[in-house]
Amino acid sequence: MMPNSKLSHGFTLVELLASVIVLIAVGSVVAGIVTSSLRGAKKTTVIEDIRQNGNYTLAQIAKNIEYAKDFNGFSDDGTSYATNCPASFAPTPTPVVNFNFIKVTPFDGNPIVYNCTSVSPFTITANGVSLINTNSVAMIECAFACRQNASTDVPIVKVSFKLKPKNTSGLVEYSTPPILFETSVTIRNYRK
Repeated sequence: MMPNSKLSHGFTLVELLASVIVLIAVGSVVAGIVTSSLRGAKKTTVIEDIRQNGNYTLAQIAKNIEYAKDFNGFSDDGTSYATNCPASFAPTPTPVVNFNFIKVTPFDGNPIVYNCTSVSPFTITANGVSLINTNSVAMIECAFACRQNASTDVPIVKVSFKLKPKNTSGLVEYSTPPILFETSVTIRNYRK
């Protein structure tokens, strides 16, 4: 038998404080990891939303311009349209001229007017209806350009715009740089 010894059946204050400190340290590391991964997931969602908006808009415009029955032209004011681009000649081509409006007529016969507003807030519309989700995405640039070497050549239409997340909360997830969307389209049915 053991002599009468004092067995402790509890924890000392130092042991309790040490365990609390370890739990707080582990908890803060876990909370940091969880917060970081949630922010990363949110940032990925924000970027994907921008890409979906931009790719959809670019595809719609490019398809309608490329396969239009009639190309009605470019305009700065939306009232008078020119079907020829300013000509550029080698060796010193003229600079690319940007326009705010492009008008095409698809095979269904209903003309579509694409408008790139050149003042803030920027937007891109088709017959007055915005092509981007302005609740989550903001446009910071928008332009239509035209290139044509001679008046008999088919115009090449360049569509370009930049989108960024609409930052209303000031969170880091919304601080991604703007994403550029652009394409050049050759009009297939030009003067046919």
